[in-house]
Amino acid sequence: MMSQYKTSIAFAACALFAVTAMATPATLQTAMQAGGDRLVSLQNNDGGWDWPLDDGDPANDSPLNTIGPIGMGLAEAYLATGSTTQQAALTTAGNFLLAKTAFSPSDGYLAAQLDAVFGVSTYSAHVQTNFYDKLANGTYNREGTLYDTASYVQRIRDIRSGDYANLAAWDIAIGVVGAAAVGADTSAWLAGTKAELDEIDAGKWYDVLGLAGAVYALSVVDEDYDTTDGAFASAANLSELAEALEACQIDGGGFSWNEAVLTTGNEAIQETAYAMLALNAYDSTEYEATILGAGDFLLNVQIATGGWGYYDGTSENNEVTGEALWALSTVPEPCTVGLLALGALAIAGGRRR
Repeated sequence: MMSQYKTSIAFAACALFAVTAMATPATLQTAMQAGGDRLVSLQNNDGGWDWPLDDGDPANDSPLNTIGPIGMGLAEAYLATGSTTQQAALTTAGNFLLAKTAFSPSDGYLAAQLDAVFGVSTYSAHVQTNFYDKLANGTYNREGTLYDTASYVQRIRDIRSGDYANLAAWDIAIGVVGAAAVGADTSAWLAGTKAELDEIDAGKWYDVLGLAGAVYALSVVDEDYDTTDGAFASAANLSELAEALEACQIDGGGFSWNEAVLTTGNEAIQETAYAMLALNAYDSTEYEATILGAGDFLLNVQIATGGWGYYDGTSENNEVTGEALWALSTVPEPCTVGLLALGALAIAGGRRR
C-alpha cells in the first residue's frame, strides 16, 4: 500500500508531468485515430483486409487468416476514439468473422473482443461451435482432413519449418490466447507452445517473436514453465522468460527481430507489439517503463498514412498496423509515467510469481 505521504507525491507527480509524459492521451488519441481511420479506408467490401496492404480492388476476397490482429487493432482504436466510422467498420469485420468456416488461432481473441465491444456473445459462440468444439471432437475439417486439437497444433508445427520454424511458437501461443478468450480448452495449445519454446533457435528468424508469443500465452493462462532446451533454455520459469524478453529491447525503445542483434536500426514493429502485449499480460507494473519506451518507439515510427510497416521506413502492412494499435492500448497512463519520472512509484508487491 502507498502511504498518505507517497500518495500526495503521486498526485503532485500527475499534475507536474501530465503535459510532459511521452504518451499523453492526446498523443495516443491522435495515433489511434489515424491508425483506425487508415484501416477503415483500406477495408474490403467483405469486411476483411488485403495483405500486405491493398490490391486495388475492394471487391476481391480478403485473406482469412489475418482478420484477428487487424480487427483487434481496429477494436482498440475504436475503444480509444469512439469513432462512429471505426465502429461501423468493426461491425463489418465482425460479419466477416461470422461468415468464416476455416479458422485461425487468432479468431478466438477477436471474437471475445467483439462480444465485449458490442455486448453480445454471438462471435464467441460462432468460433466455439465451429472451431473449438469441432477440434475437441476431432471433426474440424481443414482442406479435406479432419483434425482434433492436438493434430491441428501439430499441423502448425509441421508447416512452420526452416527459417520460419520459430514462428510456430508464436502461432501456437496465439492459439492459447484465442482459446482462453472464449473459454475453450487450452491444454493442447499449451503443450505445443512449450514444445516450440524449447525449440527456438537464435540462429533463425523470429526468435524474439516466438519468445514474445510464448510469454504472452503463459501469462494469459497463468502457467509457469521451465524451458529445457533451445535459445532460452537458461530460463527456469516464466519470470525469467519475461526477463529474457525484456533483454531484447534496444535502448529502451523497440524490440529487436533477433536476440543477438541489439543495435539501433534493428527494431521490428511486430516484435515490439507482441513484446508489449506479453509483458503487459505478465506484469504491467513491473514492466511499465519497458512498455512505455516501446510505445514511444511505435508512436515515433507511425507512417504519415496512419499505418505501420515491419520496420521503420519499410512498406506499410495492414496486419502490423493492427498489431501496433493493439499494443498501444497497453501504454500506461501519463500519471503513472510521471511517477516513474520522479522515482516515486512505491506500490507494494511485484510480479505475480
